[in-house]
Amino acid sequence: MTDYSTEPRTDTRAGTRPPGAPMPTGVREPAMSGWVRFAGIIMVVVGVFGVIEGLYALFTPTYYVSVNGVLVAFGLGTWAWIHLIVGAVTALVGAGILSGDQPWARVAGMVIVGIHALVQLVWLPAAPLWSILLIALDVAILAALAGAGQRDRSEI
Repeated sequence: MTDYSTEPRTDTRAGTRPPGAPMPTGVREPAMSGWVRFAGIIMVVVGVFGVIEGLYALFTPTYYVSVNGVLVAFGLGTWAWIHLIVGAVTALVGAGILSGDQPWARVAGMVIVGIHALVQLVWLPAAPLWSILLIALDVAILAALAGAGQRDRSEI
């Protein structure tokens, strides 16, 4: 029998539900895309590495090469605290992204990862290979967070 009702269809097949129609019972929207999950996990890892890097610089000040105890306009102790703070905030925002893919967390993630990339760029003379690796991870995180928002809008 053919149903000619004016109610919107709510098929469970992918792509057949009209925009704005309610989800059928028992079918859930995916919580977050794979790229956003990737960005959140890498942000937590990069943030923890930043905290470890800051603690290491704080407790072993002779490890990093510097001229007269000054590394790019700041003392090593100041850089240690910068790494600690930026690393902790990066890890917390990454955890916020993983907790539910909140739009504010994506924006905050892009801002803090941009700041982290700049910190690593300035830190480049002290730890070149490590800084380049973290800058590459920061670029991947930025691409994942920025691209995920564009993809979500195009699906609507």
